[in-house]
Amino acid sequence: MTGWMPAARNVLAPARRRLLRSLVAGSAVAVSVLLPGAVAAADEPAGTTVVGRLVQAWPEVAAGHATDEHAGHEGPTSWVETLAGESVRIPTEDVEGIPSGATVTVTVGPEDGEDAGGDDPLHEVLDADVVSLPAAPVLGNTAGLTNKVTVVLVTPAGAPKDGTTLADVVEAVDGPVADFWAEQTDGAVRLGVTAAHDWTPTAAGCADPTKLWNEAATAVGFVPGEGQHLLLYVSRKATDCAYALGEVGAAPGSGGRMYVRDTITSVIAHELGHNFGLGHSSGRQCDAAVESASCRTMGYRDYYDVMGVSWAELGSLNPPQAARLNLLPAAAELSASGSPVTVTLAPVSGRAGLRALRLTDAEGSDYWLEYRPAVGRDAWLGTPANRYGLEGGVLLRHSEGLPDTSVLLDATPTPEGGWNGDHQAALPLDVPVPVSGGDFSVVVQGVGPAGAVIAVTPAGTAPATAPAPAAPRAGRGPGGPAVDVLPAAQAAAAPAVELTVPQYRATQALRGAGDLESAGESSISGGYLVALAASALAGSALLVVRALRRASVRRR
Repeated sequence: MTGWMPAARNVLAPARRRLLRSLVAGSAVAVSVLLPGAVAAADEPAGTTVVGRLVQAWPEVAAGHATDEHAGHEGPTSWVETLAGESVRIPTEDVEGIPSGATVTVTVGPEDGEDAGGDDPLHEVLDADVVSLPAAPVLGNTAGLTNKVTVVLVTPAGAPKDGTTLADVVEAVDGPVADFWAEQTDGAVRLGVTAAHDWTPTAAGCADPTKLWNEAATAVGFVPGEGQHLLLYVSRKATDCAYALGEVGAAPGSGGRMYVRDTITSVIAHELGHNFGLGHSSGRQCDAAVESASCRTMGYRDYYDVMGVSWAELGSLNPPQAARLNLLPAAAELSASGSPVTVTLAPVSGRAGLRALRLTDAEGSDYWLEYRPAVGRDAWLGTPANRYGLEGGVLLRHSEGLPDTSVLLDATPTPEGGWNGDHQAALPLDVPVPVSGGDFSVVVQGVGPAGAVIAVTPAGTAPATAPAPAAPRAGRGPGGPAVDVLPAAQAAAAPAVELTVPQYRATQALRGAGDLESAGESSISGGYLVALAASALAGSALLVVRALRRASVRRR
């Protein structure tokens, strides 16, 4: 998604910051809106009580339409959607730490700020309680489709049609989009169009996506549910719409709603990724260091990944995103902790072998190493289609919470003045790269078509020794270096190390854009909607957000 993005987030990494919130779910759910005349108890704030699901979205504009007024947008728009389909807009900072999709009870004050009296006024949150957490459905229907897509072409708020046909959208979903997700999940996600409806007018426009989705759903008889997706193709001639918007679900089987304004494979696959539970694949650049006191995190700035910027190429889904879906096979991943380790990673585009190494620091923060050469789905890295000069090789990413659930780190950093033009992020050969503030040292010992040999040394331990590669190494370039790889058998001869097959966590930790260079003719911008998952839960639950290895924000 090219075009305007939220302003870059400057972060201090990886010093310590603690975020600890306990969100307690109640024992019952009653979705309603109480009128302002309701009487508050003496120890409760006065105001209007709203019960519903928390929804968040990043509205964006298409490439070439960015203006200075957008420069200050650093976070999402938030609202509470009631069972009746009404929405009450609230400040995002007032519900910080509450997971998207949770059913909440909020007490709001009168209309706030310059939006007072408008069509969509902002209301200050006086009090907020979590009633229930979103459910996490599992994939089912193993004999057929796991995810069923209803396609509707929409002309919102009187907008005229464009030249896109219903067949254009259906063929995109049933063809390259379905193929991509089936491949990247080893067949766990099998999606297809099960209903398609030609141009449908709606009174609602994109300014209120809830009303737009609900009106279109009613018109075509769409019933939300597990594995059910509503995909609106919105006419390009509509003037008040983002390029793309998609709910973030709880799991691949959650279902969800989305709209797009193009039929390019990457943008439809991206919005479905949000429905499956994924945030964005973004990029972090630090001043002449992999992690330092002066960094920026730029949304979408992972050109390798489907959840990054949408452009003409579509690379393999990266390991932290696959793990977030709980769809990274056990044989494809190993975790390293307190002992040195030397391993050989197979190409991430392959569907066999060890493809990801997870490094977990003392605070439980996860870093991921992958090997991405110009082969398979990533073969474009070695062709003229790689117009950004992205490197093949070993890449380092950090798992975080929404909005950036995967963050690509620059292992060959430049000073701040060169950030915008620096798209080279692969780890260099034979150079120790510090990870997590020096908790680990990573050295790429050799790479080649069959794999990459990586040595990881935790702080305070002696490095694992391994024989040198059999042949000299060549220099790097787009698509990666042409060198011999240290054979896996030699790597296995290193001293015994602590390697464990990880167990997936039941609860993901919650964690918390300069201009993003345009992707050229692909003309993609986009947004995503962090939305509620399925219906509210009964019973009780407790979510504790663990400590995060981050410090206070430094503004320039």
